[in-house]
Amino acid sequence: MSIKSSATCVAVLVLTLFGASLAVAQNGPEARAEAPSRRLVWNARTVEHLYNRAGFGATPEQVEEALARRPEDVVEELVSGGREVEPFYVEGPTPLQRMDESGLTGSERARLRSAIRGADRKQMSAYSQWWLDAMASGADPLRDRMTLFWHGFFTSSYRDVRRSDLMAQQHEMLRSEALGSYAVMLFEIVHDPAMLKYLNNDVNKKGANNENFARELMELFSLGEGNYTEQDIKEVARALTGMRFDLEGDYKFRRGQHDFGKKTVLGEKGRLDGEDVVEILLEQEACARYVAGRVIEFLEGVAPSEQRLDFYSALLRESKYELAPLLRSLLLDPDFYRDEVVGTRVQGPVDFAVGAMIRLEMRVPATFVREATAELGQELFLPPSVKGWEEGPAWITTSSLMLRGNLAGMMLGVVDLNAVFGDRIARARELARGGEPRRDGFDSPESEVDDDTMRGNDDMMGDDEMMESDDGALKQRGKQDLPKVIRDLRGEIGSNYIPRINLRWRMQRAGLTRDAEIATYLLDAGLAIEAPEDLHTRLMGRLRGERDQLGVKDGELLNHPEAEKVLRRALHWVLSTPAAQLS
Repeated sequence: MSIKSSATCVAVLVLTLFGASLAVAQNGPEARAEAPSRRLVWNARTVEHLYNRAGFGATPEQVEEALARRPEDVVEELVSGGREVEPFYVEGPTPLQRMDESGLTGSERARLRSAIRGADRKQMSAYSQWWLDAMASGADPLRDRMTLFWHGFFTSSYRDVRRSDLMAQQHEMLRSEALGSYAVMLFEIVHDPAMLKYLNNDVNKKGANNENFARELMELFSLGEGNYTEQDIKEVARALTGMRFDLEGDYKFRRGQHDFGKKTVLGEKGRLDGEDVVEILLEQEACARYVAGRVIEFLEGVAPSEQRLDFYSALLRESKYELAPLLRSLLLDPDFYRDEVVGTRVQGPVDFAVGAMIRLEMRVPATFVREATAELGQELFLPPSVKGWEEGPAWITTSSLMLRGNLAGMMLGVVDLNAVFGDRIARARELARGGEPRRDGFDSPESEVDDDTMRGNDDMMGDDEMMESDDGALKQRGKQDLPKVIRDLRGEIGSNYIPRINLRWRMQRAGLTRDAEIATYLLDAGLAIEAPEDLHTRLMGRLRGERDQLGVKDGELLNHPEAEKVLRRALHWVLSTPAAQLS
């Protein structure tokens, strides 16, 4: 990576973070739409952008290796899928969940349900950590990048589903088809127990329709807003009646609850069921446009122009919704590497943490990464709403920028655990003093997600009973379980994490000695974008200040016993800058 000298780049960097560049970014694609087709320029900037968007980043060595290959070969390797990752073994319904509660006392039932919830939260936590480890391994970067996209597209939440095995089952399907077929995913999702539970289709039956799944199926999962009518929603809800699941987590069609009457959906008439609805949706031009647009916006960070959307939606339809042709073409499209796109997207918390680990070639315990990214607002398997997470500048506030810096500092061993989890500790103490549980948000699958019975959708506790039984449990965990998360982290990584990284050795091995060389190295390693020139100047100033305190000259820092601490503090500063939030 080279240092950017363009003042325009610095302006775009700052404006993107604080929102003023949105108009520029949105107008950019329109201006490019009528430009003649350009040849893809294959350089370090292009390669790093490819790995940032089609994965979670790359090391300088990986960038160099890619530069020696043809772009078509690098993209094909990504689209074809990488190394296989050993799957997580998911435990199904436990014997406890199958127990007959009829002969139990109230306290015995409470203890049983608490044990079920605890075991299930533990599995959900472990599965989330497994996925974070898979992302950080770089084994299959585009698959994990697209799985993260589909996780926010076909959204379900553990808070509502209440069963880790169902959430894992859905995730395994999405990861399997992440680079495969949208049509297959859409078909699977209407039969998916986690989705059926999340969007209340488990209570959708003839004569008592629930339209929640029908509405989101068209608005968020296939057509987009404005491409259907309220009557279409009612008819689709009828077609989806009777689609349920059992305790084992298997899809079940309840014929007695299905509406076999004639229906009309988007002009198609007949005795339609869920499978018919999927076929009708896939036939709509709006479906291909909506899906192609969402994929492009996710990978580029801005909505595509109408001309590009026309091309990519047609490509998706021609391929019968196979995703590989779209992804292959997009990642080789010169417009994918235009100035309006490269280095202007604000990274989400998972992107930020996983990307830092990949670029710095360091592994951090997934327990910490999961908890820290949750503090930053992105907790896997617990999206804020059916619309998933709001991407872009919405990720950045003054407090979240500071917390990201603390996260980076913790990863480098220069910031205490309390700096990252101070808010959670304060909430725990508030509960311990008798404060009210927060119901507008929650911390993690191990903390406040406990209003569930973990049973099949024909054996659920009433909402009033759940809320009544959980208030006391939440307050009790204010004294015990919430601090336990912190205690567990302290036990695993200590109050101050000791990272497996040796920056001084890396620089000595590379033959670096002077401040300017060290600053360039730290910026290249720490940023996903080309560093603005002023950042290089400021970092050199910090290094000079550190040297002055140690009484060493430029070129002699790496020989000092405190060199590693100085380098880690400098890298922490780099990762705390606005530039480090972009990719």
